[in-house]
Amino acid sequence: MTTYTPRELAAELGYTNESRPGKVVREYLREKYPEHTGLWELDETQADDVRANVPRAS
Repeated sequence: MTTYTPRELAAELGYTNESRPGKVVREYLREKYPEHTGLWELDETQADDVRANVPRAS
């Protein structure tokens, strides 16, 4: 099973100059899954949700 980190997804979405890589994705995930604690390892379904709901960097 493939897993993704917020850093990987942020880079895929074009967020390459963040001071904390993956921050924009983690912020979205914290809103969506407020009960989650610890490190984020996203499955394909969760990664697709991030891709659909976090805007690409401009």
